[in-house]
Amino acid sequence: MQPQKIIIILPINVKKMHKRIQNTVMLLFAAVAILSSTSCEKKPTTDNQDAIMVNVAALYDELGIRNEMAQMLANGSCVITDTLLIYDASGRLVSKLGAESNSLKPLTFNAEGLSDGNYTLVLWQTARSSSGDRGWRLTGEEQLSTAILNQLHSPLDYIFSAGYASTTVATEGGKLVPTLTPMAIGSIVDMRVDNLSVSPANTALSLWGTNYNYYTGIRLSPAVDESVRYYTSPDSSLSGRIAQVPVDQNNGKFFTLYHGKEIYLELWVDKGTSEKYVTFIDAPFNIGSHAVCYLDMSRSIWQPPYFGSEGGFAAWKADRDAGILVTDPLLQWGCNYTDVQQHMSAKNWWDWGSYEFEFWEDPFQSWHIWYSVSPAALTEQYLFETENGQNLRYVVCYCWDETVPLTMRDNLLQHQGFQSAGTTTIWGDSFSRFLSADGQTEALTTVDDEGYWFIIYRPVSSKMKAGGSFRAIRPQWSSRTRFNQKIRFKK
Repeated sequence: MQPQKIIIILPINVKKMHKRIQNTVMLLFAAVAILSSTSCEKKPTTDNQDAIMVNVAALYDELGIRNEMAQMLANGSCVITDTLLIYDASGRLVSKLGAESNSLKPLTFNAEGLSDGNYTLVLWQTARSSSGDRGWRLTGEEQLSTAILNQLHSPLDYIFSAGYASTTVATEGGKLVPTLTPMAIGSIVDMRVDNLSVSPANTALSLWGTNYNYYTGIRLSPAVDESVRYYTSPDSSLSGRIAQVPVDQNNGKFFTLYHGKEIYLELWVDKGTSEKYVTFIDAPFNIGSHAVCYLDMSRSIWQPPYFGSEGGFAAWKADRDAGILVTDPLLQWGCNYTDVQQHMSAKNWWDWGSYEFEFWEDPFQSWHIWYSVSPAALTEQYLFETENGQNLRYVVCYCWDETVPLTMRDNLLQHQGFQSAGTTTIWGDSFSRFLSADGQTEALTTVDDEGYWFIIYRPVSSKMKAGGSFRAIRPQWSSRTRFNQKIRFKK
């Protein structure tokens, strides 16, 4: 059945209606013209927008983990969380906004209902796991002066990396318009290990922070001086463990608040319910860094750990894979102790052997000071003409681990540019002799009675006495030679 049409006929004056339509159209054109004229006189600016933009990806770009975070977001392992806190001129919290996202695309906050005035915006960004696990908790947020972001557990997986941004704005018509770019409040440690299963008892390798630069949170007020921005709760039971790689893995990435011009960390191998100290790490570590921390457990006595940039690690590891030892003495004859100390300080890892000069008699007749360049095997020993370290005359490098093959020694000499020059007999012992590329330095090497090899470097023009004999005294290795007072903060 077709629906019926209902027609309503109204009596109208067609001429009058046509006139009204003409008038209405003219009014509309006039209104459009006025609006167009106004927009040309004053172009729209961001002051007329009410969206607060957040550059979500910047944090992960800074830390060098953008690809990893993108993958974790794509497979649903985590969700990015952004929290915006708005404080009035007195520092009182007037609005708190939150957003979650599954991508690294920029997001926006709309802050409405604010009266005109000055406001401080604070944004912090992190991520939570898909199961709801979180790495941070905000406390004291009611007042800007007491707002602290606290770390909840450690070690902290890289997905819990946190960033912070703040700005002060003046509103007009209740509108806020800035773009906020969170920057990292900590750094990434890319923990890597080889041959962790060298001992069946090993269950994991852990990197521990010490009681130096131990932090549990960060104050959010932009007015706080940078020297006191990082916070250590007196009641915290937070572990100082920065990273932990189990025996069935060889790497992991972690986020930490530890930072400074120098940080003092320690490597421990976990053995079930017990553990064993391996060595320390002393290195600069800036906020926003991405550092590789590497250890080969099968070489932990004679090859120190690496801690530094990923680019630097590639070159360092290439030399190690090529069988070149970390020993690299300064062979600048005539230089002084200050030059040697600068050379040592530039190394990725080193330790004091002796703190004072001692006199070595025949055949050197020189003042001696030495350093460790591995946790318990390799030493570099420097001998000067004077007691205050003037005029470098000889260098001795010793390997106190008989398991290090002689090919490593030969690779080292070749890497330094030395070429074989036959053998020679000195002090009643036979030495292999090598000459530098310029022919100005000779390296004499042999194996002592206990199976340890060593190299004596000296100028070809050296007047070393023929009498006497050379027998180095084995150092007494300490488990914490350099920073004995810097112990792990908490277990």
